[in-house]
Amino acid sequence: MLTSREPLPNLLFEYRGADFILRSRDSHHLRVPKVYIVNSSPVLEQLIQKVLDPPDDAHGEASLPVVQLPESGAILHSLLTFIFPVTPLIPSTTEEAMELLSVAQKYQMDSVLGHIRRAIVEQNPPSTDRDTALHIYSVAQKYGLHREAIQAARILSKYRMNIEDLEDKLDMMSGASLHELRKYYKKVRSILASDLTEFRTSRARGTLTGLNCVEFSSSQIPRWLDDYIGSIGDAINLFDLVEFNTALARHMEAESGNSGCKCVCISGQTVRNFWEALASVINGSFEKVRAIDIDELQLMKLTSLQAESALSLVKERGDSQTRANSATSLPEPLEVPGASLIIRSSDLVNFRVHKPVLAMASPFFKDLLSLPQPSDSESIDGLPVVQLSEDAELLNSLISMLYPVRPVIPKSYDKVLYLLAACQKYDMIQVQSSIRAEVNRGSFPAPVGTEVFRAYAIASSKGLISEMESAAHLTLDHPMTFETLGEGLRLFDGCALRDLSRFRKRCRDNLVTCLESFTRASTRLWPSRIWVGCPSTSDMLPRHLSHLRRRVLPSWLRQLLSRNNNDLKLQAFTQPLVIPSNIRGEYLTALQSHSGCEFCFRVHGMKGSTFCAELESKLAEARDKV
Repeated sequence: MLTSREPLPNLLFEYRGADFILRSRDSHHLRVPKVYIVNSSPVLEQLIQKVLDPPDDAHGEASLPVVQLPESGAILHSLLTFIFPVTPLIPSTTEEAMELLSVAQKYQMDSVLGHIRRAIVEQNPPSTDRDTALHIYSVAQKYGLHREAIQAARILSKYRMNIEDLEDKLDMMSGASLHELRKYYKKVRSILASDLTEFRTSRARGTLTGLNCVEFSSSQIPRWLDDYIGSIGDAINLFDLVEFNTALARHMEAESGNSGCKCVCISGQTVRNFWEALASVINGSFEKVRAIDIDELQLMKLTSLQAESALSLVKERGDSQTRANSATSLPEPLEVPGASLIIRSSDLVNFRVHKPVLAMASPFFKDLLSLPQPSDSESIDGLPVVQLSEDAELLNSLISMLYPVRPVIPKSYDKVLYLLAACQKYDMIQVQSSIRAEVNRGSFPAPVGTEVFRAYAIASSKGLISEMESAAHLTLDHPMTFETLGEGLRLFDGCALRDLSRFRKRCRDNLVTCLESFTRASTRLWPSRIWVGCPSTSDMLPRHLSHLRRRVLPSWLRQLLSRNNNDLKLQAFTQPLVIPSNIRGEYLTALQSHSGCEFCFRVHGMKGSTFCAELESKLAEARDKV
């Protein structure tokens, strides 16, 4: 097997008996016989027929007809090596190999597609590494390769999947692709948990009869084995003979002095039977995950390779009906007498406006309208028509902001953001300021609850810096998990999700540093210095270290600060970052548990309120300074 590491000029393809030319997008010519191509691809057969009928004497290059294709010469050359009886040539990178597969899929070369897949497996056996699988999944999504996406998703389902763990890899794929991966992950886990429960209650399909153990579960199999099977539902990577033997060894160590346990005597045949049955259950669970219909697969073969939306890995019932019901009625355009221009929305609604009003609000339109009109430009009732990419609902709100009428209020904060983006696109600075003022006054919608994650994603994609920064800080009031993001995950591009994750970590790190500063009491400059002197600290220290009592905080305060610090490190994504709002209550509860200490209660009475206020202030400042 060869790989395409040679210089491109050496990759040009010429086969004896050539009767036409394939021309790549980078102007490389590949001379081939038509019969091989038309027998391999019905799509290319049609393209070739269009070139040959009617005949064209202006083909050039020895009068051979030319078919122009959008792929590079390198990819086309690799593809042809799987059509002709020559040594197959596999691209050297995963990206190029996926592109080659996508081109074969695009041209409906079913037998060639299978040949390429087998060659790729021979050259690069599948890896179970998480990062490799993520890369393959992201590239497969990019090129619309369903089989490869599913294979990579199956590998990834064996690993934990949360935003914090994936942070450095989030920019590898779009939020839509990540959302599909997450759906597949949840579906597999749900089915697997159910199948494993049935497997346990069936006594591992009868493979675990006659075992003697000191403790059996309600499934009538040894407790340790029942726990091991259940653990696979939470972490599929535990389905491994090493993990099984570790669980057995742990059980034998715990029961080493109990002669009633005979688990150490489990026969090798019993283990093999059990393992084969368990493997069958797990593989069956993956097969049960309903992938997209064959109709959808056939449709993908005919569509463009530019996949802005992600391949669906799990078939969701009712999706088409939901989309069908999502259409909304078009708004009535604002009636403007004496209009001199028509603006047409993307959904073909005409808005009549005045040129001077539009030019005054937007330097973009001022320049556009100053250009001479082409003689063949469209007009209605003698008014020139300008086609815009925004829909009628958005333009209705935007135009209402240009006239002294009641503004048409957007129905959601998402639509407010798209309205602000349109203002930014058309350089309507004053209108944009007015919209922001309406949001601040509460006249226009503002994000509610976890909508702030959607708001961040949209603001990021539209370059709305102010709204992006505001939404980022509001997300700290909520957990940042895939469950919290929900369908809003589709709106993120990978870089935006990664940046928001890193923002949250920086805020977390600031809070941790701030809390650590309050655990120091070695100098008079630290706020916690007032608590030094609690008699209980003397009991905690050996006599030869009693002089350090002047530097040690009371145990209740130190534990309070340490607990919050540890929670921040472990739960920054699964819990809101809201320490500034609840630290005072925790402080009072901890102090009350330290009852009987006159020193601490005296300090609290004199300076406790000031200490809490400073702690809250410093924490709030640390959280918000990023």
